[in-house]
Amino acid sequence: MALAFLASPGFSQSFSLSFYGGLSYASGGDLTKGVKGEGELLGADYSISGTFKAPYLGMDFGGEIVYYFGPKLGIGLGVGYFRHAKESAVSYDIGPVGIKQTLSPKFRVIPITANLHYLLTLGPRVRIDLSAGAGYYLTMLDWENRMDIEIMGFSDYFDYTFKSTKGTIGFQGGVGLEVKITPKLALVWTVLGRYASLSELKGDWTDKGEGDLFSYSETGSGHYAWYYDLKYGGKTYSQVIFDSDKPAGPDYSDARYAKIGLTGFITVLGIKLDF
Repeated sequence: MALAFLASPGFSQSFSLSFYGGLSYASGGDLTKGVKGEGELLGADYSISGTFKAPYLGMDFGGEIVYYFGPKLGIGLGVGYFRHAKESAVSYDIGPVGIKQTLSPKFRVIPITANLHYLLTLGPRVRIDLSAGAGYYLTMLDWENRMDIEIMGFSDYFDYTFKSTKGTIGFQGGVGLEVKITPKLALVWTVLGRYASLSELKGDWTDKGEGDLFSYSETGSGHYAWYYDLKYGGKTYSQVIFDSDKPAGPDYSDARYAKIGLTGFITVLGIKLDF
């Protein structure tokens, strides 16, 4: 009786194809700490307006094909894309100089995953999909730090950008709720957690300034993303910088390659086709 129920026409298939989209959350790791620390350090010296914000949230899209060995167990291969970006700015004055500083961190990730799936049937048209596996997370980091200044009617800007691409191994797992619409089509709500981070990011950079008083432009490669703690005014501030050399100084501690944290979760809606 139980076997007949599990193999009912509403859920019989040998493989499935699913597509999904929704919301992604990522901790950011040292990237997040550096964005916050930059604002806190400026606030220790100046009366600032605005707040630097980290790119916690983004959009996630993807798809997966799953081959089933039986009514419960399957193995899937998937590919996805999620993007986190946040532009934020603070303004402050240094004497007669007005400054607007804008940070624009962004990372884009293409996860290529392999998962085991285990199906639990709750009713004729409802079941739970438990999944877990590993993946390769190809990550593209973009960082921009721009300063627009005004002094006695003159305007200039300074702009530093950094771009790097690197992959890492991560893990993911979660649960999906499937509701059958037709014998071959289901709506799926899925919540997945992931664990992944990468460091030793090396990339290309540009540093330029233009305006009424300055005009220069430099480009190069070989800068790394670095993290360190800066002791200043009796407090410690998290900092992220991009340079070829490891930061060092009497007030620096925990200097190391910055870790970009992809650890977080996704919640997505999608459709699933059974074949």
